This record gives sequence, structure tokens and C-alpha cells, in this order.
Amino acid sequence: MMKALFLLAGVAALAACSEAEPEAPVAEETVAAQAPAGSVAAGTYDVAWSDGSTSKFTINDDGTYSGTRDDVTDTGTYEMKGGKICFTSAAEGSEEECWTNTEAAADGSFSSVSDTGENVTLTVAAAEPIAAPVETAPAAQ
Repeated sequence: MMKALFLLAGVAALAACSEAEPEAPVAEETVAAQAPAGSVAAGTYDVAWSDGSTSKFTINDDGTYSGTRDDVTDTGTYEMKGGKICFTSAAEGSEEECWTNTEAAADGSFSSVSDTGENVTLTVAAAEPIAAPVETAPAAQ
């Protein structure tokens, strides 16, 4: 289970490592899918797995990640190594897992394959709408 979450994290981070300019601007409400080569775009991604399941994965600017798949959440750290994004889970006994991403499409989607052959497709997750504060009427006096 943890390895699957590692794969998810790797895929998201590597997809952001494209030198190509985006064809269309990405709305400010979503994560930028393009980033300079050798870097990782922070944000939240929807991940489509080869078995048809889906999950969420978040890359943070501080070199950490978190992902949830099948109600299991994994967290850890990531770093770029030789054009791959490599993830190390905080779970005891975890080993580093590296992913290679394809160039991101204009919509920010991309594919990623792990060193073990797992293949996933990632898309930038839609920004969550911010709920307006609920106004309550003043208490009757």
C-alpha cells in the first residue's frame, strides 16, 4: 500500500519538470503544472491508476508530500535525482521509490512511470471552493 502511495507522489512531482512553455495559461485557482527543469510544481493532483482506481496526491514546496489511496494516507519527502523524482515515505522501513514523468500537456496532465513499472496519469486537481462564512443573526435581546 505504501509503495503505491510513493508511486503516486513520484508521478505528481515529475510531471512538473517540463521545459516546454504551457500553451494556455493555468487559472490562478489551480496548481501550475509547468515548472523549470529540475524543479517540482507544488500542488494537489488527481491520480488515475492502471487498475482504474483514483487517489489524491499533494506536493509541498518544502520537499514533503502526502497522498491518500484506499483510505490510507502516506507522507514523506521527495527530491530530484537524475531527471527523476524520488520519494521516501516516513513509514518505518520504507525505501526510496523513483518515477519518470512525461512532459505536461497544455491542461497540466501528464503520465509517470515508476522504476518498478507502475504507470499512472496525473491531472491538476481543481481548486476547492472556499466556503463563505455562515452569518448568524444576532441573538434576540
